[in-house]
Amino acid sequence: MFLKILKLEIGAVLGILGAYYIGLSNPLTAGIIVLLSIGRTKKSSLQVAGERTKAVVLSFALSAIVYRMFGFTVFSFGIFLFGYIPLAAGFKIESGLIIGAVLSTHFVSAAVLDLGIFLNTAGLYVIGITVALAINAYTPDVLEKIKSDQGYIESCFRAILLEMAGVLRKKPLGKNTELSHVGAFIEEALARARDFEDNHVFADKSYNSKYIHLRKMQFEAIRRMHQLACGITMDIEQVLVVAALTEELARELSESNTGSMLLGRLSAVMGEFQKGELPRNREEFENRAVLFQYLSELRYLIELKREFSNEYVNHY
Repeated sequence: MFLKILKLEIGAVLGILGAYYIGLSNPLTAGIIVLLSIGRTKKSSLQVAGERTKAVVLSFALSAIVYRMFGFTVFSFGIFLFGYIPLAAGFKIESGLIIGAVLSTHFVSAAVLDLGIFLNTAGLYVIGITVALAINAYTPDVLEKIKSDQGYIESCFRAILLEMAGVLRKKPLGKNTELSHVGAFIEEALARARDFEDNHVFADKSYNSKYIHLRKMQFEAIRRMHQLACGITMDIEQVLVVAALTEELARELSESNTGSMLLGRLSAVMGEFQKGELPRNREEFENRAVLFQYLSELRYLIELKREFSNEYVNHY
């Protein structure tokens, strides 16, 4: 937030000074354009600059028509807005509405439409948007923070999985702090990774955001697994095997592990369960059904990582 405020302050001053020293009228407008044009990321700033340039061209063209026909009055500006707003919406350039409207008022104030006023107004826009893009070109390197986010998410996953293994073994449930806050942390980490991606316009930096999105999907499976683990009430022998598999996943959980070996062991365990004796009573049947759901979620969790690893096999 501090960096964004600093960019806005410095950018506005540079825009005003640039327009003033070039000799343009109404130099304060250039500062306002800077304030309206600095985005969160380089990519968003470039997209906004493109939309606003189209909006300004539309504003100039419509201003030339309206003010020549109806004169330079407040009434004429109202007619301009009645045409400008729906046209901007139709061309999907609403992000440039305010700047286009502000620049149009310059023609009303000058009460003239000649090359000089058009060049002056266009110059204010060019300076403002150029300064905004230049200011937003600086972004701190947050890759180390993103890697730290990934490591923290994985450590939380390990803690949750180990706790689930304990629940399956009928150990007392802990405070469960990781499960309660890691979801919100993943959202924050994902936003940072996407900003990092958008700040590299000419290079593909999508890996980190996709990796954290993978962990977000896995977390949903982990939450379901935790609920299922808490719903198992019997000490049947299969539960201990599943607890051991859960611990194994916790130990092997890492960015570089594809999960293929664990998936093979999980398939073997599920095969053995299917060959085992039928449940002896209703309670055992219900517990084994819940356990099977747990294993299905565990398989889904691992398969998500395997599919991701296959896509990014050369990244590690």
